[in-house]
Amino acid sequence: MTKLLLLALVLGACATDAVENSDTLAEEISTAPDDVPALAAAPRPRSTALGSGQCPAPTLLPVAGQAGLGVVGDPGSAAGIFDASVVYPSGAPGGAMAYSSVPDQHSIRTRIALSATAGASYTYVAEVNTPELALLTSSDPAECPGGFCLGYLISEVSSLIFDATDPNPATRWKLYAHRYLAEANNRLHYRLGTIVVQTAAAPQGPWTAPRKVFGLPSPSPYTTSGAQVDASRLAGMADCIALSEPSALWRPERIDLAMGCVYLAGTTPKIRIVRVRTLDHGRTWVGLGTVMVPGDADCLPGTTPGASVNAADLFLGPDGVEYMSATSSDPLYHGCAVYKVANPLTGQIERTSSGAPRVVRTIAADTGQFAGACTFSTGGGGYLMSVGFLDSSRPFRLFYAGVTAP
Repeated sequence: MTKLLLLALVLGACATDAVENSDTLAEEISTAPDDVPALAAAPRPRSTALGSGQCPAPTLLPVAGQAGLGVVGDPGSAAGIFDASVVYPSGAPGGAMAYSSVPDQHSIRTRIALSATAGASYTYVAEVNTPELALLTSSDPAECPGGFCLGYLISEVSSLIFDATDPNPATRWKLYAHRYLAEANNRLHYRLGTIVVQTAAAPQGPWTAPRKVFGLPSPSPYTTSGAQVDASRLAGMADCIALSEPSALWRPERIDLAMGCVYLAGTTPKIRIVRVRTLDHGRTWVGLGTVMVPGDADCLPGTTPGASVNAADLFLGPDGVEYMSATSSDPLYHGCAVYKVANPLTGQIERTSSGAPRVVRTIAADTGQFAGACTFSTGGGGYLMSVGFLDSSRPFRLFYAGVTAP
């Protein structure tokens, strides 16, 4: 998975600088209430060292010897299931879960399961995408010797939403994912990928084919050809060289998407979290900029200070407040830290006067092993966390944290 193998990412030169889409951004700012600070005035967050008093005691999830959540009728996921995204629409009798099925590293695909038991059990209903054989050109000989890379385009780390206000019933269910090239020898080319969307009238489908939404300039024309948005032109994303781990949040008037932005700090790859928004169900997008930076998830036990932050999950709590969870990446994941969104207009999380994030909760595996990302659903059992059993033949598993409130 993306999270397990981030260090294998082959990074080329930084993407070419590009101007922000200031006209569209200014238009959104003009619609803000008078008492809300202008979006352009929101500073890029700067993390500071977190003192022990600022880190809540972790909620420890017992995982040793446990099989994790299963899906009734799953057609086969030899290496397990991972990276869940749960939706329980308001007033609905049940919910839906998107998850990564892992037959092997280069055959990952997204499946949908339904639950009528508040997430206690799920039943398989659809396979949303499958690996697609592809030959991609690239001018980077280190990544693609001879100018070509042959492999499979796979989708993972998906995020599922129900867009109830979309005037087109056929596209109300939306699935965002990172779709990138994986070779048959399991060499993963995260940079040779885009953030894609698929739509359907119902979670059981039929689903449209993956469509590129966000791409970035790279040595391969694949990453921008046919992409709806050149993400390097959005606010705060000019230096991003790869995007991953999308998380969508539906609100009646908008859809927000948080993503991991891989960038170079000198020559060292790091990850921060950026946020984008659409006010018209995905027809146009604006950038809200960076909302979390390396060091912001240092509260998670075992984290190397200043570690990258990734795998955001945007969600609405049972109190009606917007929250975001994220994990530290050094490159292991160390659980999930939860933050309240202080300003839904800008997407910024709550911070102290010194700039340190206010952490609402931390969740980790009691064994200290690889854990994260998390997804949260009020109607679907609360926090559901991915846990990696790296020495097992079935390394990818999902566990409920037993916590139903932020």
